[in-house]
Amino acid sequence: MKHLRNSIIALMVILCSLSARGQYTEYDIYAYIDTYKELAINKMYEYKIPASITIAQGIFESACGKSHLAVDGNNHFGIKCHKDWTGDTILIDDDELQECFRKYERVEESYTDHSLFLKNRQRYAALFTLDIMDYPGWARGLKAAGYATNPQYADRLISIIERFHIAYLDTLYQQRLQAGYFKNYPEMHPELMVDFSYVNQYAQPQPTAMPQPAVAEKPAESAQPVTAHPTSTSQPTPTKPHSNKINSEKVRTKPSHKKNPPKSSTPPANHQNPEPKPTNNTQPAKATDPKSSAPKQEQQPAQSAATATPTQPTVFTAKKGDFTPYAGYPFTEREVYVNNNTLFIIAEEGDTYAQIARDVQLPEKKIKKFNDLSGAANPQPGEVVYIEKKAKTGERPTYTVQDQENPRYIAQMAGIQLQKLCDYNGINAETQLKKGRIIKLK
Repeated sequence: MKHLRNSIIALMVILCSLSARGQYTEYDIYAYIDTYKELAINKMYEYKIPASITIAQGIFESACGKSHLAVDGNNHFGIKCHKDWTGDTILIDDDELQECFRKYERVEESYTDHSLFLKNRQRYAALFTLDIMDYPGWARGLKAAGYATNPQYADRLISIIERFHIAYLDTLYQQRLQAGYFKNYPEMHPELMVDFSYVNQYAQPQPTAMPQPAVAEKPAESAQPVTAHPTSTSQPTPTKPHSNKINSEKVRTKPSHKKNPPKSSTPPANHQNPEPKPTNNTQPAKATDPKSSAPKQEQQPAQSAATATPTQPTVFTAKKGDFTPYAGYPFTEREVYVNNNTLFIIAEEGDTYAQIARDVQLPEKKIKKFNDLSGAANPQPGEVVYIEKKAKTGERPTYTVQDQENPRYIAQMAGIQLQKLCDYNGINAETQLKKGRIIKLK
């Protein structure tokens, strides 16, 4: 009975946690950046925290200002009460039921308190020894200092910054600092040096993969951004930021479906050229496993039931409810799930890898690499398609072959890299596995 009660409570926590996060789209992300970019840049001057980090955390922690905590508490950074908090509070189900979070009168107070929270705590002191333009170092430092329990928190922040060109805000800060913009701050706000809207520059007005919600053009009612003064028509040469060498496996590429900027606009100075748009794969769906001999067998003379070889399961599929949903992936409206601490989606009827890549804002070649694929194959309905690099080991030590599954099927089922699985067992991707064989997963 106690076990049943604990299970019910755990389920309630999960459901409440999911409902507490608002759904948001790419358009909402760009609108959020436009709403709070000036506030983040000003806080960068006051507290020496990269504006890119502040905005990325705001997007991730508040679901673009749409979470319950952000809407009802103006808390955009998930900061809990702690012992030293004497202000208003709000109770939210998070890691535990009815946890105490800080509540603010205005969103700007949340941004200020976030800066003070990092500045005044010793465990974050190492962050302020980093270069202010080193947003990857700040992201990893936040995770190392325990800001969040999500093991991929740093990669999530870096990915948001890279995908949505947010590091440009750090460059703007440097430009303004050199031009004397902050000389009389905060008593006087001179004209801003650049007229730049993320929504106008990058957002798709009516994206096909992620329909624009009815409230997309209107920021959250609780938002109270710093008022921007009329902008000048001249734009200085952007300051070249410090180079940041980032592991390409961890930092994802910008969305390939980004809207091309107008010719009269100067794009952000500190970003790589975007990848070309992937083209729709209009070819008819082929077998998911390009190395499978199934199509050839259909053309061969029929074998008798006594001599026919059993068909190997080659495609690992799932359906809604088989895995735990994940609500913290901000780049798609598809349902995202978790297996072995790795995110995936379930392919739908008519899906292609090109379509999935556009929907999750990743290059198609990475989607195929994550799923140990090559060639022109398309996913089958219900097929598990990972949208990030799989783990190197499984959650359990071994797996017993049930029905002559091939190595890739087992790798997809266990959520581990195919090459690692082969290395553990001294096999290759083409090895025929007999029923009952014990396969090592770590």
